[in-house]
Amino acid sequence: MEDLFASLTEELAAWVKGATGAEVSPEDFRLPRGEGQLSLGAFVRGGAREAAQRLSTALDGCPSVGQVRERDGWLLFFLSDGWFNGLIAWTKGLNTRPAGTYLENRMAILARKGDAPCPDAEPVRQALWAAYLAHRRGFWREADERAALTMTHQARDRARMELENRCGGAAAAILKLRGESL
Repeated sequence: MEDLFASLTEELAAWVKGATGAEVSPEDFRLPRGEGQLSLGAFVRGGAREAAQRLSTALDGCPSVGQVRERDGWLLFFLSDGWFNGLIAWTKGLNTRPAGTYLENRMAILARKGDAPCPDAEPVRQALWAAYLAHRRGFWREADERAALTMTHQARDRARMELENRCGGAAAAILKLRGESL
């Protein structure tokens, strides 16, 4: 199957070069510890704020990115609705063999909510991103599992129930990614 990560970083490198003129390679992108899905430190010596502004005004040139922010000289890339929905669709082609763990049972319950697009909720997106990265590397870390298990916990009461009702597609994708990497 297609390596989504390689395709994504190639697309981003070309887009950053086109919008800013900076020579960036796909290998320059990193996984940030906090916000966003990818980061780029190519502008650490200066110009990161200006680069973030240029990229933010050129978002139509890269449909995979929904937002770019600058933080401490690093560019933080937040992937778009379209990219996450594409990831959900991509997982439908995976052969899964879930083992019946608590995480898998929780995702199976949420997946029954229906095949919905990925909600615009950062914890859900981070959980789906962590699941994809775990699938890509072939193993799950405790933090990956925690992200999936707690992806709706930030919302409270009725808002949490409403969010869970919109997580069917994301949960099904996480379940597929989990079963594929065990």
